[in-house]
Amino acid sequence: MKNLKFKTIPKKLKLIAVGFLALAVVFSVYVYYGNTALQVTRYDIHSEKIPPGFDGFRIVQISDFHNSGNKRLVNSLVDQVESQKPDLILLTGDMIDYGYPDVNITVELIRKISHFAPVYFVTGNHEARTGEYYALSKAMRKIGVTELNNSYVIIRRNDDEIVIAGISDPMNVTDKTISDETIASERLAGMDYDEELFTVLLSHRPELISAYSANNIDLAFTGHAHGGLIRLPFIGGLYAPHQGLFPDYTAGLYQRGNTSMIVSRGVGNSGHTFRINDNPELVVTVLHAG
Repeated sequence: MKNLKFKTIPKKLKLIAVGFLALAVVFSVYVYYGNTALQVTRYDIHSEKIPPGFDGFRIVQISDFHNSGNKRLVNSLVDQVESQKPDLILLTGDMIDYGYPDVNITVELIRKISHFAPVYFVTGNHEARTGEYYALSKAMRKIGVTELNNSYVIIRRNDDEIVIAGISDPMNVTDKTISDETIASERLAGMDYDEELFTVLLSHRPELISAYSANNIDLAFTGHAHGGLIRLPFIGGLYAPHQGLFPDYTAGLYQRGNTSMIVSRGVGNSGHTFRINDNPELVVTVLHAG
């Protein structure tokens, strides 16, 4: 039997293979960090409509939690909410996930943060798609969360007042011939609050900013875009649901007429999506009178 000879792998190819493996490990660590390391973003909103009693009023926004089961991320979120000493906590939809609708994870988060400030909530498209929303709603009411699905409340501080309004996600409308913008506008127009008061809106969808502006909303809090999932330098987010490629509204503060809109990058991920250069975000907004 003839001796078999095996070709040895050239040293150059070995180095290339090791290099690719090292890059894969570095990229995996980078992606994991970028999907679990919470960032806090602060906005300062100045308006002549903000009354003196609400000067310095601190609002914390959590959006798109998607039943995140990452303990590191959840613990950081709770700690950061507490450290911000909020006067109000806003949940702007997709707290649960259609593909993983375990309401217990979200309820436990809300129970913890509800000790820090009053909590207000509106639905996102994932709550609209799952039958588990009713269990979530019942549990939140027991905790003391105020749901603002197409309703509003007036809150008072030092004898001054502002409006906190909310609209549910348009996906819960079965008539698909009506545009999402029309649905949002009709819901806002149907509220009879005093527009002379500074009005804060909770809504899941940032792409409906024209409806918020047309209905004289002063400050809207939204999410849904997940920061564009992949954020490119000088370009921003690559893709957002209901906006498509290179979306206009993915993260940050936007202005349309007299309406300011804050878009949260959100906290969790939906399904098999992941973030690149797009860390989870806790939004902190401070109101300033005058």
